[in-house]
Amino acid sequence: MSSTRHQSLFFASLPELQKLCATTVTLSSQIPENETRSTQIKICRQLLFLHQDILSAPVIGTLNQISVVMAIPFYKSGICQAYVEKHGATVSAERCDSS
Repeated sequence: MSSTRHQSLFFASLPELQKLCATTVTLSSQIPENETRSTQIKICRQLLFLHQDILSAPVIGTLNQISVVMAIPFYKSGICQAYVEKHGATVSAERCDSS
C-alpha cells in the first residue's frame, strides 16, 4: 500500500530581539559528578515543558550550564529564577536590556 504524506506549512511571527533576555543557568557544584549531565538535561527539559515562553538548551562543551532565552517581562517576573534556585542552580543575566 502506498501512504500519502501531507506537508505542513506554518507561519510564525518572530519576536523583536530587543525584547528578549539571554541568561545562563549554572548548576550547583554540590551535584555529584556522575549526576551532572542528567540534572542538566532534566532542568533544561522541565523549563521547556513548564513554560512555553522559554527556549533552553545545554551549553555545548559543558555539563553544568544551560542557555535560556525568554522575554524580558518573563525574566523580570522571577518565575524562572525561582524554579532554577529551587533546584540549587543560579541564573546569570548575560543580556537583559530593558528597552
